[in-house]
Amino acid sequence: MGRERRSFLIVLFAVGCVMCLLTGCEILQPGPAAEFTTSPVVLYAGEPFQLDGSQSTGGAPILSYNWIVSDGQTLAGQQATATIQFPGSYTIALRVEDANGRTDEIERTIVVYVRSGTVILDETFADGEMALARWVLDPTWASAEDAQIDAIAGTPGNALYIHSEESRWHRRYHAIELPPLRVGQHAVFSARIMTLRNQDFHTFLFAPGRVAIDSLVGALPSFVFTNEADGSYIHIPTTLGTDVAHPIGYEPDVYRWHTYTFVFSLATFEFLVDGVLWMEGTLDAPLSNSSIWSIVIGEESLTETCNAYYDDIRVTIEE
Repeated sequence: MGRERRSFLIVLFAVGCVMCLLTGCEILQPGPAAEFTTSPVVLYAGEPFQLDGSQSTGGAPILSYNWIVSDGQTLAGQQATATIQFPGSYTIALRVEDANGRTDEIERTIVVYVRSGTVILDETFADGEMALARWVLDPTWASAEDAQIDAIAGTPGNALYIHSEESRWHRRYHAIELPPLRVGQHAVFSARIMTLRNQDFHTFLFAPGRVAIDSLVGALPSFVFTNEADGSYIHIPTTLGTDVAHPIGYEPDVYRWHTYTFVFSLATFEFLVDGVLWMEGTLDAPLSNSSIWSIVIGEESLTETCNAYYDDIRVTIEE
């Protein structure tokens, strides 16, 4: 190596050392890398949880930690406590800044659940006619005069009485927001129904979940009894927007209340009447694909002497 070349390298090294002394060698220090954890591992609505950014690293000291939660919360500090009031999917972003003014950000999606035992809907029709406003009429199928709230002596008390006077469906629906289910949890939909059938050509429906009232796309299995088609069926929707009717051997007693229950996990379902299992199967699409569902109930008859009562419609999250 020539003398001139060696002299040039010595001068360059000296200049670099001077710059390091003046700047603290920040040019040579790596920037920050944001990282965080949440605890506990499973998060529940309305319960505080911890955010910890102490795993963030960098060549220079990290001076600030700023958190943004997609529900609108903003927090600061290496550790912070957050509470999300409603179940669902959210994002949490952590932005860090070091002593050299350099920043980094990381964002993660979290899922917030509800505790088992949470009641999503409990409809007893106890407030009489006001309940009809909560159960929206599908006007394409019936008229408002085809239903009323009846006060039944003793048990159960008030109930929704549907009494179609023409050959048409009377359908009503109620929208609910179903929280995400963690492993081991089930969404339980149940209704007490009494048929007053004493003539032929009578049908009644309990559909626990539809994404759209006028479509079966993405819908959950439903129960239909029709003596026109000789009995009870579980209708399982397909991905094409149609459904396949599976017959079951159950037939309701006339003038007697029965409890119809669907139990859904993320990928499977069970159907029970009065606690007796009549069918189980798998879902074409995971239950978590939609959080907004409509419960649809109704009946169809050719005479006004074939009617149905509905009461105690409940949706709960169970273990």
